[in-house]
Amino acid sequence: MIIRNVGLDSSAKLAFQSHAHTDHFVSGEVIFATKATKYLSHLRKGGFYREIPFGKTFYIGDFKAKLYPAGHMLGSAGIKLWLQNGTLFYTGDTKWYKLRTAEKSRFPRADVLIIEATFGVPSFTFPSPREAEKKLVSFVEEALDRGKRPTLYVNQMGKAQEVMKILDVHGITVRPSGEMLKVARVYSKFGVEFGNIEKDGEVVLRSYRSPRVENSLSPWELTVSGFGRLKLSNHADFWELMRIVERVTPEKIFTVYGFSEEFARILRGLDYNATAIKQGAQLEL
Repeated sequence: MIIRNVGLDSSAKLAFQSHAHTDHFVSGEVIFATKATKYLSHLRKGGFYREIPFGKTFYIGDFKAKLYPAGHMLGSAGIKLWLQNGTLFYTGDTKWYKLRTAEKSRFPRADVLIIEATFGVPSFTFPSPREAEKKLVSFVEEALDRGKRPTLYVNQMGKAQEVMKILDVHGITVRPSGEMLKVARVYSKFGVEFGNIEKDGEVVLRSYRSPRVENSLSPWELTVSGFGRLKLSNHADFWELMRIVERVTPEKIFTVYGFSEEFARILRGLDYNATAIKQGAQLEL
């Protein structure tokens, strides 16, 4: 989205990047992001980043702004802008519940809300992160008890480190990919330590893009994702999204990503002024 030449997870002369997943990468003369997002992004891309701490007022173009933790992964942020006639909050990818490796999300009040809708329909109802953690550990321990080496398929940045930390807490060693290790080293610079990484770890972690045989040849392979069999998601589910809307109390809502059309339709049925938009859209407010 672009508002008066300022990009929100969109490339522009001045651009805000909410987090370090590649589908949110932006380009611009100056990219505003948290320090963690800068470090993680530099593993895969260049660019001049201006580091912005959470809660500090700054200016991006003509707008006064402030970043709030989004809870999606380490360093992920939403941004509040002070417009001429009100305020706007853009969530980026976000999570209501606290994950082990991400800052606890915060959602300020705003007149206009731009909210992700990756899982914006009621059929996406996830267990809490702690409930999902119990299922994950139970799956791994059962495999190990049977003398099997479980394989978990995860996003290499964010989800992999969350799973690594969960297994670390439960005393289970892991064998991650090289890319996951690079990301984990950045996490450690920001205080997220991993004491369970071994060359011959008990659990193999592979990219979710890797070939897999889940639900077919091997019962000891599992995809960990909101779209996978084990619903440990770093996105808000439908009900978390509704909580965020209630917290922000906006007069106008724009939905983006995923089930944006469906989520906007549901919100309109609840008497919200809601419209679906596409990534990169020009907004006139």
